[in-house]
Amino acid sequence: MKTDRSQFFFWGVETGRRLYVRSCGDFILVPPDREMIRRVDFGEIFWPIAGHCRFLAGGREAILRPGYVWYYPPGALHEYQPLDAFHYCFLTVAGEHAANMFELLDIRPGLNRAGTCPHPLFTSLCNELTEHTVRHRVNAAATAFRILAEVAVRPRKNNDFQNSMLEARNRIDTDFGDPDLSVNTLAEDYHMHRGSFSRAFHKAFDMTVSDYMVMVRLKNAIDMLSTTDLPVKTVSVECGFRSANYFAKVFLAKVGMTPKDYRLRKYSRKNLPVSFPDSLANQQKSGPGRRF
Repeated sequence: MKTDRSQFFFWGVETGRRLYVRSCGDFILVPPDREMIRRVDFGEIFWPIAGHCRFLAGGREAILRPGYVWYYPPGALHEYQPLDAFHYCFLTVAGEHAANMFELLDIRPGLNRAGTCPHPLFTSLCNELTEHTVRHRVNAAATAFRILAEVAVRPRKNNDFQNSMLEARNRIDTDFGDPDLSVNTLAEDYHMHRGSFSRAFHKAFDMTVSDYMVMVRLKNAIDMLSTTDLPVKTVSVECGFRSANYFAKVFLAKVGMTPKDYRLRKYSRKNLPVSFPDSLANQQKSGPGRRF
């Protein structure tokens, strides 16, 4: 597969307008290709269809995967690099009120939960940008708003107590790669005090939120170390750890060896099935209800 930037639609720059859709597209970036690092004056979202891409912002990095969008606000430094064949749609909004459009819909800089990319809406937006008329400009703005609204309506809460805890656990299972996922963010999303949320989760699953997060992140890290050649640092980022050093420290404490040693042992016995250490295996078999 090769990089493909052919589906790119650019309205242009309108210095006299306070808010307008500037461009959109449907790209495939294949390593080692990447986009240039630059600071821009428009807001942009990236909505993946397939693949993974590393994004950097404010000295921190995150992996964008399907089910999320990444938002760079106006004035941000754009720096991102695909980790594999990264297929995504994007749109840019410009003008002095561009940031307000994203803030109105509670789309925050960085990673946002989103769901499946609404590809037909991006196609419609691209079609609107091919004709430079007032009607098409207005239609483009309306379509862009519909796309952003798809991010805004992501599910965040459930008033039923038991369902809320199950939903929170499922969210950890699927969103473990988000380094910002924590007890605080979960409690906030479910409109609960941190202490109340922690007690409710422990009562439901006989395990603390933090312990469950570590278990899920380690399980997925072990899977990646066993089945991919990705660098340990990349594995740590993919699995939601803040740094490779912290990942190695937690891994050693829970598994009994460093991530590098685990991978070397796995590769030295290629004909044997990979298994979890006893402590992790027991957790996975019994499910939530026991601690490390």
